[in-house]
Amino acid sequence: MELALTLDAKSDKSLQAQIFDQVRLLILDGRLQAGMSLPPTRLLAERYQVSRNTVIIAFDRLAAEGYVEPRGTSGLFVTAIPPDDLLLVSSPRPPLRTNGPVPPEAGEPLLCFAGSPGGGEDRPTIDFWVGRQAASGFPLRVWRRIVTKLLSGESQYLADYCDPAGLPQLRRAIADHLGRTRGMHVTTDQIIVTAGGQDALNLVMNLLRGHTENLCIENPCYAGASMIFQSENLPIEPVPVDSEGIRTDCLPNKPRSLIYVTPSHQYPTGVVMTLSRRLALLRWADDTDSYIMEDDYDSDFRYDGPPLTALSGLDRGRRVFYIGTFSKSVGAGLRLGFAVVPQMFSEEARLLKAKMSNGQSWLEQCALAEFVSDGHFDRHVRKLRQLYKSRRDALISALRKKFREPVITGQDSGLHLVWRLPKGMPSALAIQTKARAAGVGVYALSSGGAFDFDGTAPDDTLMFGYASIPENKILEAVEKLNGIMREMSSKAPAPRSHESALENGSR
Repeated sequence: MELALTLDAKSDKSLQAQIFDQVRLLILDGRLQAGMSLPPTRLLAERYQVSRNTVIIAFDRLAAEGYVEPRGTSGLFVTAIPPDDLLLVSSPRPPLRTNGPVPPEAGEPLLCFAGSPGGGEDRPTIDFWVGRQAASGFPLRVWRRIVTKLLSGESQYLADYCDPAGLPQLRRAIADHLGRTRGMHVTTDQIIVTAGGQDALNLVMNLLRGHTENLCIENPCYAGASMIFQSENLPIEPVPVDSEGIRTDCLPNKPRSLIYVTPSHQYPTGVVMTLSRRLALLRWADDTDSYIMEDDYDSDFRYDGPPLTALSGLDRGRRVFYIGTFSKSVGAGLRLGFAVVPQMFSEEARLLKAKMSNGQSWLEQCALAEFVSDGHFDRHVRKLRQLYKSRRDALISALRKKFREPVITGQDSGLHLVWRLPKGMPSALAIQTKARAAGVGVYALSSGGAFDFDGTAPDDTLMFGYASIPENKILEAVEKLNGIMREMSSKAPAPRSHESALENGSR
C-alpha cells in the first residue's frame, strides 16, 4: 500500500522521527486501520530517497510502542487497538455541573478508559511481589538528560522552598494528563503534589475528618488504606466486592460517610468497577451527603479493551477525591504522587499540606513536569504497557498450561493478577511458604498488601505481581510452583477436584 508522507531533510526532527510521527498519525486518524499492512521498508526507502535503515528504525519504534505488529514473514500490520486508544479519553470536556452525577447522553458512547515487600536479604530468586515495576523500565537516559539540563541552568532553585501544594508547572502537566487520559476536567489549584499515593491518602483523610461521621471501605481492600481508616475513632463499614466491583447495594444508608474505592483495578482482586456501579456509587454519595476517595494507583496500564473514565471524571469535581501516583508508571523511588480535590476544598487542602510539609523536592518535580509535558511520559507508558502485557501473557499461558482452567482475575490491567485456587488444593499461605523455600515468591492476600475485615474468607487466592519478572523466569517459576503443589498433594491426598486441576502430565 502507499503511504502519503512529507519528509523534510532540513527539519530539526530526524527523518526516522518524521516517519514515525506521520505513520502514527495515520493510524490514530483511522486512515490506516487495524489489519492493514505497512509497505516494505525497501520500497518506502526508495520512494522517499532515504536510507532503508531510517525506515527500519521508524518501523521498529512503531512496533515497540504497539502501533504495529509483525506477522512472521508477511510484514508489519496495524494493531487492533492502537496504544493511544488505551491511553487517551477522546470525549469533549463538559462544563462543571453543580448537582447530580452526569450519566452518558442518549446515544453517546460511554466515556473511554474503560506490608513489607518481598524484598530484603531473603528475597526469593523469582519474586512476584505485588506492585513492583521493572527496574530496567525506568527512563534513565531521558531522565538523566532532563536533570542535567535543569542543574546546568536553574540550580538556584535548589536553595528555595517550593509551593507546598507542588510546583505549578508539574500541577499543570498533571491536569493536562488527567484531562487526556482520565476524562477529568480539573484546574491546577485542585491538585496537591504529595510524597506518593499513601501520603495523598493521609492528606485527604485529614482534610475530611471534620466532614465524616462514618467510614466505608471495599472488602477485601488495600492494607495501607485500612490502616488509615482503623486509626480513626469512627465506625467502619466494610462493603463486599464481587466481579463488578464494590457491591453498591450493600452501602449503608448513613449520612456524612467517606468511602475508599479502587474502581479501575480493585485491590487486591483486580476487578474493574462497571459503569452502572460507578453511577450508583455517585448517586449514593449525593443521597447521603458523602465523599469518595478514588485510588487510581496503577490504571496507566490497561491491556485489553477500551479504557473507562475515572470515577472522578464522571463526578465532575464535586464528591470524589482522586488519588494518583507516579510510583507505578515512572518509579517508586521518586516518591511523587498527588491528590485532586473538589474546587471548594482546594485552599483548605493547600493550607493542610503546608502544615504537613514544605513541599516535595524541586528537582524531581521539575524533571517530572518536563517529562510529562514533552510527551516522554506517554511514550514511556506505551513501551511499558507492551513489556508488561508480554509478561502478563506469559504468566497466564504458563498457568493455563500447568493447571487446568485456572480462575484468574485482574488480568485486564495493572501490574498484578490473582489466581483463585480450586477446591481441594493446599491453602494459599501453605503454598506461599513452600514456594518461598524453593526461591519463588507468590503471595496469599494476607501477605500481599491486602486486608480482609471479616477474616472469614477462605485462604484460596494467590497474588502474582508480574511486571518486574522476565518471561523466561515466569515460566521457570510456574514450573517450580507446579512441582511444589504436586508434592504437597502427594503428602496430603486431595479430592478428585484437586487432582484434575494439575497439568495433564502429572496423572
